[in-house]
Amino acid sequence: MSKGTAIVLVVVGLAGGYGLKSLVGGGGEGDKGDNNKKEAAEVSAKDVAPGAVAANKAADGVDRVRVPLEGAARGPATAKVNIVAFSDFQCPFCSRVVPTLDRVMKDYPTQVRLWFRHNPLPFHPDAPLASEAALAAEAQGKFWQMHDKMFANQQNIKRPDLEKYAQELGLDMGKFKAALDGNTYKSRIDADMALATQIGVQGTPNFYVDGRNIQGAQPYEEFKKVIDDEIARADKILASGTPIGQVYATFMQSAKTGGSAAAPAAAPPAKPAAGSEVYKVAVGDAPTKGGKNPKVTIVEFSEFQCPFCGRVAPTLAQLEKDYGDDIEVAFKHNPLPFHNNAMIASIAAEAARDQGKFWEMHDKLFANQQNLDRPNLEKYAQELGLNMTKFKAALDSEKNKDRIKKDMDDAANFGARGTPNFFINGRNFRGAQPLDSFKAVIDDEIKKADDKIKSGTPRSRLYAELTKDGQTKAAAPTPQQRPGEADQGTVYKADVKGAPIKGAKDALVTIVQFSDYQCPFCSRVEPTLAKVMDDYKGKVRVAWRDLPLPFHPNAMPAAIAARAAGDQGKYWEMHDKIFANQQTMDRPTYEKYAQELGLNMAKFKAALDSQKGKADIEADAAAGNKIGARGTPAFFINGKFLSGAQPYEMFKTKIDDELKSAEALVSKGTPRTKVYDVIMKDAKAEVAAAPAQAEEKGPEADNTVYKVEPGSAPSKGPRNAPLTMVIFSDFQCPFCSRVEPTLTQIEKDYGGKVRQVWKNYPLPFHNNAEPAAEAAMAADAQGKFWQMHDKLFANQQNLDRPSLEKYAQEIGLDMNKFKADLDAQKYKSVIESDTKEGTAVGVNGTPAVFINGRKIAGAYPLETFKKIVDAELAKKEGGSKAIAARKKT
Repeated sequence: MSKGTAIVLVVVGLAGGYGLKSLVGGGGEGDKGDNNKKEAAEVSAKDVAPGAVAANKAADGVDRVRVPLEGAARGPATAKVNIVAFSDFQCPFCSRVVPTLDRVMKDYPTQVRLWFRHNPLPFHPDAPLASEAALAAEAQGKFWQMHDKMFANQQNIKRPDLEKYAQELGLDMGKFKAALDGNTYKSRIDADMALATQIGVQGTPNFYVDGRNIQGAQPYEEFKKVIDDEIARADKILASGTPIGQVYATFMQSAKTGGSAAAPAAAPPAKPAAGSEVYKVAVGDAPTKGGKNPKVTIVEFSEFQCPFCGRVAPTLAQLEKDYGDDIEVAFKHNPLPFHNNAMIASIAAEAARDQGKFWEMHDKLFANQQNLDRPNLEKYAQELGLNMTKFKAALDSEKNKDRIKKDMDDAANFGARGTPNFFINGRNFRGAQPLDSFKAVIDDEIKKADDKIKSGTPRSRLYAELTKDGQTKAAAPTPQQRPGEADQGTVYKADVKGAPIKGAKDALVTIVQFSDYQCPFCSRVEPTLAKVMDDYKGKVRVAWRDLPLPFHPNAMPAAIAARAAGDQGKYWEMHDKIFANQQTMDRPTYEKYAQELGLNMAKFKAALDSQKGKADIEADAAAGNKIGARGTPAFFINGKFLSGAQPYEMFKTKIDDELKSAEALVSKGTPRTKVYDVIMKDAKAEVAAAPAQAEEKGPEADNTVYKVEPGSAPSKGPRNAPLTMVIFSDFQCPFCSRVEPTLTQIEKDYGGKVRQVWKNYPLPFHNNAEPAAEAAMAADAQGKFWQMHDKLFANQQNLDRPSLEKYAQEIGLDMNKFKADLDAQKYKSVIESDTKEGTAVGVNGTPAVFINGRKIAGAYPLETFKKIVDAELAKKEGGSKAIAARKKT
């Protein structure tokens, strides 16, 4: 697995899993909405001296978006930098970034002000009410306290939970409940969401630092870089005589207005967001609305459960209003496999279409995206006055599913790999983009249409004429090959012996899947595989091989449970249960599933107790690694590699190619049941070694020497050892635990020649990393750092306070002293000093190891470390010999 892929997996695994501190100290009663609105008015653009603005605008040259300063805020009104956060209380990435913002506010207490704007995403059902609860708390002066409560308890933000938190904060419960019952603050949330749409916010968290966009839960360094630049710019504005209260408005004078219709006339036109390539996308029998003989035809590939599809609907409505009969919109279905209600919602829309009410049902479905199950679909049909007998029969029989599948095939054929995806007069335009982006492409196409009309083309023939030379198929995307992975075009020996298999025995295509039950990408690809099995019935079979990743603690036990069920003939049933409930992966849950599946419980429990099948699981993982499966999910389609949770069309392209090859073998006399054996006969048994030039780019080729002092940090090995390894690490980081055996092996292999020095670098999104570091330093004070170090890494999933005390007890520490040190956060300053030192020498992640000053960033294999160790020892030994020779002379 590449480092980048691994980091993504870890980040997803950690989502929403930590308790949160308050964003900043202070704020409290002074942060009520009325005060914030007043301050926003005080820094409005009209209050800025025109000359000052013009001068700064010319000198600025920074891409900014105009964002009003309204809502709950923290930090001083005299701050030089304003950060507006668009956030969602149920979004795991929003909770993950809070400690980073905490650090920002701590490091810039007088220079930064943080504003909170609500953007509850449509696929987070509890987010809107949570936003209302926050605003109801704000009305009583406790927005940030409620904010912290909800992010700290992100899995529990339903109405009873919100009332419980309000009670704990001492709110007036009568007022609080009345606000929620009456949706008192819904309009304010709607206004925030409308602003988000207007300026092009397409997810959460999303930040505007003086109008400069930072998307997602970025690391602290990303925020710091922009903030420091903004402070420098603000200082220049202040030096020119602009009052502090007008700095933000000065920045905003040169800012864009996003998708706002009120954009200034002088603003440059938006750059077309569609490619110039034209595709011949037929409207066919798709439902349409708009002009009968339009100048521009928009074919929309969409689905009713996709939040971005819902978000773009108002933009399309605005386009219809602005362009009238000049545009037509055609709707094509592309229900994504990981949206469980998307297909039935499409079937419901088609059932309504049969009764002349497609667009009415379309609007109902988008207005109620969180409620698309069967009972709700029937409710909407009833509200639209449909014939319920016909409607229910259409749902029961999945009527029109073939029509929907044809749309999906069109989407795959033309490269619409996600939703929403538009073809504007055949030009591919991806995503829920702002209004101006649509308009730029539409205006361009209207000019072309006008030219055609002038040359004699009737309006009724415009679309056919404009797309007549268009491409009939998009090129299939090529996945990037990562170092150490299998080559995309090579056939590898992917053995299926002993593996659970589903599908026909004589299937011409075999997909060997290396997967991990705790991996979120593995669960996401399962519906895609189900669609493959459905569409290629009898032609494809799937074999499962286990590849539990070391940083997924529940993956191995889950794999053992699945195999134990397999021993009783219920492998795939257990497989489905585990993936359907990936958030609950523990022994009691597996036993519950076993009971539900009617397994012999004595046998099942005995298999779990003895870890039966663990050796086979490890053998699967080793076999996968041998042929280049470096992460999960990884697939071998008739031996050819496909990495990751790829879209359906990627599988389809590969399967179609392999079917042709397999059918050719059958036509020449190979029995269908022997096709896979024939393919495997000449397959490669392992991934080829990486080329020499690739190795040269590794850390061993970097000869930069950084000045990293051991100081008084915990260390082991002789102080006068020729080699010093300074390790910046984090006890909660899975890659840090992965590199520990390598460091131990080096210690063993090089005896007294190496000294290892530990420096703390707890990452802000690892909630238990800093307490664990404090526990290790408290143990160091009692002479037992390395014993605690080993305990922490051996129990990385359990680093809460009770666990830390348990480990301290087990290694024989003075518990009163240990607890007192933790209570007083005695070693916090030491840890912060380590972190600053690491940042100064370029550490931006963990682990980072400096071997006599030469850096290895990441959990590289032993051989990489040894190359640098050997090179540094050779230098030292060579130097020692030279010194000895000089002394003799």
